[in-house]
Amino acid sequence: MNSNFQNKTFIFLERLWLVGVVLGILLVIYFLIMKDNDSAVFFFGFFILSSIIYLMRKRQRKKHEAYLKHKEEEQKKK
Repeated sequence: MNSNFQNKTFIFLERLWLVGVVLGILLVIYFLIMKDNDSAVFFFGFFILSSIIYLMRKRQRKKHEAYLKHKEEEQKKK
């Protein structure tokens, strides 16, 4: 698999989870305004889960980029 394609995939998945984070926040606020606390708690859990996965994806992408950079530097030395 092409490293450029992998990087684009990591970025896409990272942004997808970021959209989930924003959506979770908006729905929590909406349901709190509508006084539906059960739904607000559900979407708060969704927000927390999306935030954790977003941070994991971001860390994974950065580690992958660092690996590719290191690999590229090793190839230039040879």
